[in-house]
Amino acid sequence: MKNVNYTISISVPEAYENDEIEIVEEIENAKRLPLVWARSEISCSPYLTFKGQKFIQNEQNVQRGLISGIFALRGYQKCRRVWKVRCEKRGIMTIDNATVTISDLFGLTKKAKVFKVFDSVRVLPIPADMETDNLSGDLFIGNMQVRRFVLPDPFMISGAREYSGREPMNRIHWAQTARAGRLMAYNNEFTTERRMMIILNMQRGNAFFQPLSDNTLELQIKAAAFALDYCQKTGAECALAANTPENLIVPAASGYEHTINVLRLLAELENECGERIDDLISELDFNEITDVFLITPFVSEKVGEFLSGLSSKGKCCKIFTANLVDGDENVSQNVEIISIPSGTNVEGGTNEQKSIAV
Repeated sequence: MKNVNYTISISVPEAYENDEIEIVEEIENAKRLPLVWARSEISCSPYLTFKGQKFIQNEQNVQRGLISGIFALRGYQKCRRVWKVRCEKRGIMTIDNATVTISDLFGLTKKAKVFKVFDSVRVLPIPADMETDNLSGDLFIGNMQVRRFVLPDPFMISGAREYSGREPMNRIHWAQTARAGRLMAYNNEFTTERRMMIILNMQRGNAFFQPLSDNTLELQIKAAAFALDYCQKTGAECALAANTPENLIVPAASGYEHTINVLRLLAELENECGERIDDLISELDFNEITDVFLITPFVSEKVGEFLSGLSSKGKCCKIFTANLVDGDENVSQNVEIISIPSGTNVEGGTNEQKSIAV
């Protein structure tokens, strides 16, 4: 092992689910004598699948990934190997260590050394493969009409009214003026920007401390990524709340940086619940919120009544669920239930799913 140098690294610090990244390992023989046989064994996260391996989705799949390679080096020679790796799941995927074993020409002596690595890649969740046609026509359209605001929206025209003498000339509705025989002006409505609240429920049901199944959690996170992606495309502001051990609450904002920061929080989200969803919703402020987007596996009576009350106040309420088997009778007709499709892990993702990375 004398004068034998070994390094290993991940090509990128951040990627998306289903992305293919590279793990690069280099071994250098910085001496005159050759290394006729050297073997490396890489221990990494189980959700990093090396090319040629087949990933099997299993909640009991908790063993570390292991891949090995063989090297033969002349004196003063360096070898660089690039492994193609697929990110199967969101989260922090790590390379913990690499074991290098060296033998002589006849295989009589073997020496091994463990290199601590601790390199990692943050894998961001991809949006669920959902169509916006499933959503109602008044959702995600930028602005919504309200009864009164500071100033009328000049782009929101709802007819004509009689000219009062205070309107500028460019606000005169000449077509209606010709029909009515007197001056008529455009009538504008009052609007406000849409602001969306995503509520991610980590509570499984009445079993408060029992974690969600891995499949349910991943589908719910993909639904949250879908909402973030759509808000980012339409320019709508978006907030996030989750009943984690320390409540995760992200204020409403818009733009690419906000979307990426929230995706990073979702990527590191643990399968733990810290508060009942009834208590979390009662603590949130919905005064400036126009749309409520609840992602949950069940609906309690209190949550159903709360959403019904918000809907009666003119707020657009939606429930996204992977498997709503309890509590659907608590949902009023004004609140739409939309199913999250389970087939979201498509080979390589889709163009729409990758749009956040552009």
